[in-house]
Amino acid sequence: MAVISAGCLVSRSGVNGAEVLLVHARGASFRLPLFGIPKGVVEPGEDLETTARRETHEETGLRVRIRASLGDVRQKSGKVVHAFWATVEPESETAIDAAGRCGSPDAENDVCRFYPLAKARELMIPAQRVFLDRLEERLG
Repeated sequence: MAVISAGCLVSRSGVNGAEVLLVHARGASFRLPLFGIPKGVVEPGEDLETTARRETHEETGLRVRIRASLGDVRQKSGKVVHAFWATVEPESETAIDAAGRCGSPDAENDVCRFYPLAKARELMIPAQRVFLDRLEERLG
């Protein structure tokens, strides 16, 4: 049975257009496109949206508002990832600096930061890039 996870593609308005939040797993290579959305395994009794919000908060410190489903993908590992488009809740207390970096990425990730869409596409693992396509369709 495939592992099922859920997470959020968090967007915001940047100086030059939309930006999205990506995380990089601690210890992973920086030479390969290994950035992705904050996500995690669905716990028993938990729905996908709850998992996505919880994991995003645990990995980034941000509280988010789900805007829409971006569907799911199956990664090379066989894991099924469900993604939701989300925005940061106004009362979220995590500091994000001028460069778009989260003030405190968790122990699982060494980078937590907002990137312009084109840069995000370069950095993301290939299986998750479809979430950017789906977000861009929604943003028009």
